[in-house]
Amino acid sequence: MNNPVEFFLLDLGFSWTLAKFLPYFFTLLFGFFLWKLTTKIRLSFWLRIPLGVSLFLLPFSIYFFFFPIYQPDLFNQTYRPKVLPNEKPKNLTLAVVVLPGCPYCLQTTAQMNRLADQNTKLKIVYYFISEDPSAARVFRKTLNKRIEMRYTQDATLWMMAAEGVFPSYLLFDHKHLKRAWHNTTFGVRALDELRNFK
Repeated sequence: MNNPVEFFLLDLGFSWTLAKFLPYFFTLLFGFFLWKLTTKIRLSFWLRIPLGVSLFLLPFSIYFFFFPIYQPDLFNQTYRPKVLPNEKPKNLTLAVVVLPGCPYCLQTTAQMNRLADQNTKLKIVYYFISEDPSAARVFRKTLNKRIEMRYTQDATLWMMAAEGVFPSYLLFDHKHLKRAWHNTTFGVRALDELRNFK
């Protein structure tokens, strides 16, 4: 999940990966500044060392506590679905397979809105596994108008392609599956790949 600092850096034109990791660099710089302040305080050597180390690590630790780094932010991990739906998208399309009412699925909308603006050649379509008009209305309110939403006839096959993990992301180009990510493997590395995918 992204935060306002990362979105600010994305607005400045940084990649998803840099927007994720630059704040950590800044927290370390701030921690170094705090550590330097302790060198000006008259304390015994044995008090100054633990205080300096604590102040150096404090900003990084607080930021990491609220916005941790996950494995998919370090490695671009994909999977290969054993089953694919019959209705494969014809154009360059990122199919986001979601379950109505799933809170993790709803959290994807901010990232997908940003991605839709970054790569206008990439079509993003939300495929709903089951019909729930009220949930679809919630998604529609938060999604960019360029992003489509579909209830699919192939619901079972889409569920099998997602391997029961929601949301899952399947990248198609001319009906061929190029890449697929589960929610647990979709991080900033994948977002950068999709941002630059032509």
